[in-house]
Amino acid sequence: MIGSMPSHLTLTRSYAQLCGIATALDVIGDRWTLLVLRDLLLGPLRFGDLLEGLPGIGTNTLTARLKHLESSDVIHRRLLPMPDRGIVYELTAYGRELEPILLALGRWGTKSMGRLPADVTSRSRWLVAAMLAFHDETQRIPQPTTWELRLTDGPFTVQAEGTSLAITAGTPDHADLILTTNDESLHQLLTHRLNPAEAITTGALTLEGDAAQLPPLIGLFAFPVIEASTH
Repeated sequence: MIGSMPSHLTLTRSYAQLCGIATALDVIGDRWTLLVLRDLLLGPLRFGDLLEGLPGIGTNTLTARLKHLESSDVIHRRLLPMPDRGIVYELTAYGRELEPILLALGRWGTKSMGRLPADVTSRSRWLVAAMLAFHDETQRIPQPTTWELRLTDGPFTVQAEGTSLAITAGTPDHADLILTTNDESLHQLLTHRLNPAEAITTGALTLEGDAAQLPPLIGLFAFPVIEASTH
């Protein structure tokens, strides 16, 4: 893994190894850093939103991680226009190159989820990021289609055409189908442990719009079923 460090990178500490993996860890190897990047995959966030979405990180630690990522040109700050007015953090083009790496890491880590304790924290944003990770690229959507997911922590937009998929936080201008559900029910639908008709009958899922677009949405993803570890 030999290469040269991009000229825009300035590292205050380094493994000082002529290796791309070591250099990558110089930039993103600190605790919490990858989780900050994970939360920015779906769009920009304010400092307070990042802090709330990462329970246990601490204000000083988040500040330090953001400063380091910004100095490394992985993220940058942007001032929102009126009426929202405020500063958000978002991935740069260089930082966006990490997306397939993060998604691959998520797929790999899912294989060990059966070892997690029963009491764990969850967020809608993490589940939706997993949808990107487990997108089945063999599935085609014949015409541009937009779904709005109204989940536990807020709305998300899913857009697909052909084999392309995009998922962002927030509401779309127009949705062919709006799904309102909680994170657990959505995960059960995606892992085929909950039948859509049953979910609608029990009220776990409500639909607005073209209900015929529900099966294509579910079919876009190949989520594994996680078995509890016996070890």
